[in-house]
Amino acid sequence: MGQQHRKIVKRRRRTSYLERQKVKAKAATPARKEAPKTKAKKTPAAAPAAK
Repeated sequence: MGQQHRKIVKRRRRTSYLERQKVKAKAATPARKEAPKTKAKKTPAAAPAAK
């Protein structure tokens, strides 16, 4: 039973570690995206050449 218990503990530790990494990554990203985005100016598409 000891080996099975260790497997469960390892899995639980791994999932909690991944969850912490996800939270840390999510907290780090908004700091870089503070600048407001400007909308791109729409330019008329070039008309296809009539033949």
